Amino acid sequence: MKNAILIDFGSTFTKVAAVSLKKQQLLFTARYPSTVKNDARIGLLKCFDAVKQAIGERPFKEAIKLASSSAAGGLRMAVIGLSETLSITAGRNVAFGAGAKIIKTLSGRITPEDAEYIANSQVEIILFCGGYEKGNTSIILHNAEVLAVSGINMPVIYAGNSYVAQDVRKLLTLHGKECFIVRNIIPNVGELDTAPAEEIIRDVFMKRIVNMKGLDKVKSELGGVLMPTPAAVLSAGELLSKGWGRSEGLGPLMIVDIGGATTDVHSYADQMPCMGAKIIGAREEYAKRTVEGDLGMRESSNSLAEEIGWHNIAHQTGVSVDRLEKSIRYRVEVNEFLADSDKEKKIDRVLAMSAAKISARRHAGVLEHVYSKSCKLIQKGKNLTEVCAVIGTGGPIICSETPGEIVKGVLADGKKEPNILLPEKVQFYLDIDYMLYAAGLLKEIDPEAALGMMKNSIRELWN
Repeated sequence: MKNAILIDFGSTFTKVAAVSLKKQQLLFTARYPSTVKNDARIGLLKCFDAVKQAIGERPFKEAIKLASSSAAGGLRMAVIGLSETLSITAGRNVAFGAGAKIIKTLSGRITPEDAEYIANSQVEIILFCGGYEKGNTSIILHNAEVLAVSGINMPVIYAGNSYVAQDVRKLLTLHGKECFIVRNIIPNVGELDTAPAEEIIRDVFMKRIVNMKGLDKVKSELGGVLMPTPAAVLSAGELLSKGWGRSEGLGPLMIVDIGGATTDVHSYADQMPCMGAKIIGAREEYAKRTVEGDLGMRESSNSLAEEIGWHNIAHQTGVSVDRLEKSIRYRVEVNEFLADSDKEKKIDRVLAMSAAKISARRHAGVLEHVYSKSCKLIQKGKNLTEVCAVIGTGGPIICSETPGEIVKGVLADGKKEPNILLPEKVQFYLDIDYMLYAAGLLKEIDPEAALGMMKNSIRELWN
């Protein structure tokens, strides 16, 4: 096996990358409009034909073929926990780490109305968590009863206090609900055990994706549909950060991925307290992902514009508010729109710069000054001040004429933002070939080749 063919089934495009495992280099890449809504095999065969022409029939035939997918709207989840600061935060970390979008979060005692909201939404999996081992059980059992008698028809993954796990399963299954039991994601104070929950979330998602129209027909032509695309990117970033074997990584880093519907931020750094600060809330994992569903460049550009402020965008672009509102409305209605004039490019640039800046601040930890005998400073979230590299990816960054302007929004202004735990100076890189998803897949069979390919593919941006 000399080569790998790596496929990503997206809602907009089906993408392909051919990689030499020996040379650790990209041989070929292409993308074609997605056909997953009709027959995923159509787009896949276009990708395969293009690769055959690029590398030859025999190398193609002998290559391993792996795939990821974010099609069918990605994985949509709801998280139910006991408290906002602990179980909900931990649950969100699990969901995002598994490659999901979170549609709804609920904490404390839920109501029948809460359950019916989930039942009538686009949620596909519920992550039900909360309670340390030997801790609270009454609220958990109450919530299980509410879910059991509700109209929900999606799988429930229970990852809370194990002392009532079988009671939860019994309540749900007796009412015809599908329930999976995994280890408690927060078994004790300061502990986080996310891997089992993430694994079963991905498994349930991939079974749903593979059964989607078209993908079941291509199983025989692939080595496997391994994971949701966001999970592949998260895994690739961790490899690039930590390195493999004798090959060093880049160290603590961040990835900013701007898309039409969301902006994803990944960070790779140990959870470290700032000097003199006490960390509160759930522990953060080394690899963390957040998804901002209101900060996209197309489907959610209206909410992004609201967050920035219409007059602020008008001032920065020189476009009137009326013209700006029409332009944003068109982006929402026509997701495939490409900026075709200087004015439209300016609008896109301001949207992208703001999406990067806002999402990074939502992702990072913050410091809060308190007046207490035992503590003067508390830290909520992850300390990213030691991050030394930021990688920009996603169409709005990769295709921009000024990608550096966009990704610089990640940096903190030390004088104006002393309590934001973001770096003030980093080296910027561009995922010019959109290779991170491919590296995440390749990592499953050859981590060394995946790391080498990423190092050969990302382009350094001068500060």
